[in-house]
Amino acid sequence: MTAAAATLAFGLAAPALAADQPEIRMLINQSPWLNSFIAMVDRYEDETGNKIELDVTPFGGMLEKTRNSLRSEEGNYDIVNINASGAAEIYAGGFLKPINEIDPDFTLPDGIIGFGGAAYWNADTHSFDPDSTLYGIPTNGNVQLLYYRKDLYEEKGLKVPETWDELLANANALNDPPKIYGFVPRASRDSILYNFTPYLLGYGATFFKDPQKGDYSVTLNSPEGLKALEMYIKLGQEAGPPNPGAIAQAELIQLLSTGKGAQAIAVAAAVAPLEDPNSSIVAGKIGTALIPAEPGQKHYSAAGQWYAGIAGNVPEDRQQAALAFMKWFIGKDQQVAYVEASGIPVRDDLTDTALADDAKYDYIKAFSENAKNAVMNMPLIEGTELKDVISLYLNRAVIGEITPTEALNGAAEDMNKILVEAGYDVTPPGSL
Repeated sequence: MTAAAATLAFGLAAPALAADQPEIRMLINQSPWLNSFIAMVDRYEDETGNKIELDVTPFGGMLEKTRNSLRSEEGNYDIVNINASGAAEIYAGGFLKPINEIDPDFTLPDGIIGFGGAAYWNADTHSFDPDSTLYGIPTNGNVQLLYYRKDLYEEKGLKVPETWDELLANANALNDPPKIYGFVPRASRDSILYNFTPYLLGYGATFFKDPQKGDYSVTLNSPEGLKALEMYIKLGQEAGPPNPGAIAQAELIQLLSTGKGAQAIAVAAAVAPLEDPNSSIVAGKIGTALIPAEPGQKHYSAAGQWYAGIAGNVPEDRQQAALAFMKWFIGKDQQVAYVEASGIPVRDDLTDTALADDAKYDYIKAFSENAKNAVMNMPLIEGTELKDVISLYLNRAVIGEITPTEALNGAAEDMNKILVEAGYDVTPPGSL
């Protein structure tokens, strides 16, 4: 099956095969990793004779199609692919079939990336909670990695940074504008919160007091949060390209792939284009590593994963078929094949597989290290609204319209208003 053929109903042209499961239909996003997922669907169909029809939809239309199908009397899709940013809304809406109501004995196997418990939802605390109800099975484990130019590190005698100060020192050592920039931030308004998250958490700061217990009191504007934002801005000012506030993911990858950027924090999905000699002049020169942290603090990566949710408004036999496919997909052997097809795995235990002996997959070690530390930054229903507020303030600080202190205080105040209006019992944030 090709990407184009994925939009067609497979059953129309496929020969009649004895199948253990009925044909199912899945809503999935148009993305750089789509062809990898299609390759796995092909593999599943070949191995089992079971059929899957994919409805491939641009990212911008995914949430609307998901809502419409899940709210219908009978859904159009047996599986909906859910972006992490929309998971809380879909889980809390009660639209999905809890996985253990389909198979009471099913648990996510060891090795599946936890993403801060974002496959589970606690209706009482309105939060992701690994001890509560399982609603999602991951389909894509897109976490962030630190990317750096191995050849330039060797030339300058640099070591892979473990702390933010070491990253800044390396950035300044590599910075030679306009020929090359020592560090490329991702600070456009639609990208900045995701990119800033490992800085904030890696300095020991948090967005909320205790979300797993339902306490969403805002803690963003803390002294640790201020240090994180100051470092974030400093990297761009001292060693970044002009106008860092306009750099989104596509621009970041382009700067790295053209040799103009020496370092960046970016999603694991960037590995494929950076290592493709047809699209990158630095193929074979890119190293990946654990994202830095402040001394004494834990390392973090922001989770940008996708989940397969099984619709509650489709027949039981198709729910069973949907779960059968997902059980197969998350198996270790299948995840190795997914990586080989240029997919982003959902397991962090692939370093002992055949991938470890292939230089093409050197990034798997860094991926696994960062995946173990990947968490959701906005683990609540109002996450999208909060994201927009925080992103505006952060971006204004990066471009110099307001100070870092003003940005964090303003964001915290507006976040608190949103939460109070939504009915949360929260303590008002202090002020820096």
